[in-house]
Amino acid sequence: MSLYVEYLNNIAEEVNIIVGITFLILGVIGNSLNILIFSSILKKKVFPPSPGRLYLLTIAIADLVFVGYLLLTRVLISGFFIPLTNTINFICKSRFYIGQICMFTSLFCSCFATIDQFLISSRSVRLRQLSRLSLTRIIIFISILIWCSINIPVLFLYNVYPKANSTSTVCTVYSPSWSYYYTYFQSLLFLCLIPLTIFVIFGILTRNNLRSVGQMNRSMSRQMTRMVLLQSLTMSLSLFIATVQIIYQQITMNILKDSLRTAQDNIFNTVANLLTYVNYFGDFYIYLFSSESLRRNLKNILMNREKIQSIGINTRFTRNQLTHTRTNNQIQPITTNNN
Repeated sequence: MSLYVEYLNNIAEEVNIIVGITFLILGVIGNSLNILIFSSILKKKVFPPSPGRLYLLTIAIADLVFVGYLLLTRVLISGFFIPLTNTINFICKSRFYIGQICMFTSLFCSCFATIDQFLISSRSVRLRQLSRLSLTRIIIFISILIWCSINIPVLFLYNVYPKANSTSTVCTVYSPSWSYYYTYFQSLLFLCLIPLTIFVIFGILTRNNLRSVGQMNRSMSRQMTRMVLLQSLTMSLSLFIATVQIIYQQITMNILKDSLRTAQDNIFNTVANLLTYVNYFGDFYIYLFSSESLRRNLKNILMNREKIQSIGINTRFTRNQLTHTRTNNQIQPITTNNN
């Protein structure tokens, strides 16, 4: 039995190192390229200024910080057993605080981008007029301010405490009320149910809006549908597993476990924790896989070609067709021909 337990623990260790480093590399590269594409760094802009581009840029920055700090420290802690959080109080506090802010910012900017896609694809002029840069800047600023504020208790509750009957220390929080709030309110509601509900509802509404436009480009419809399904599947799987893991840990927190049960839980927690990072490094690769326009433009950028096709941002409806469609985190814009 002891050999089997040791085998399970070794698997968890190897998964942390191999998968963690792979996700870290993919995340840094993917999010850096997203920042390059959606920012004003390039002299030849792929995306003109728009609310959608600003949402995606904010998401890319939040994801890069999340992956670069949270995942890097996780690999060092769980893979190489460097006790950063358990010995350094600043890392103990900041890791969770920064992680929460980045998670909320990324997920809810994705939601706002999905809603923005619905607005600009609507036939209603009044709804389309709600999609504007000035309002987007206010929404992003207020949302980040909210996430920074509601997580302030983390800076006071999380500390490095000595373990019982041991000379070592651990980074944790001894507050049943905070644990209950974090598990059933913050995690279940704000990190799972609300983002998924918004994404599904407004994704379907946007798709219906685009289908209702006469003579819409069929290739564009297929690409959008594929992107919605891929993004929805990735978000659903990652957030669902993360939420189940948090609830499971809360339920079994006071259960006495033997070495085998502890090793099994260790593998489950390792896989679940790593899967939560998919949301924060996978967007670029989903965009790249789903959008032929983005692949073509990225190829031109990397090969330093002069021809960069600006991916349509403005939404303009004529009697027979939708001439341009705008991007967001869920639906990648496709280049169409201007009339």
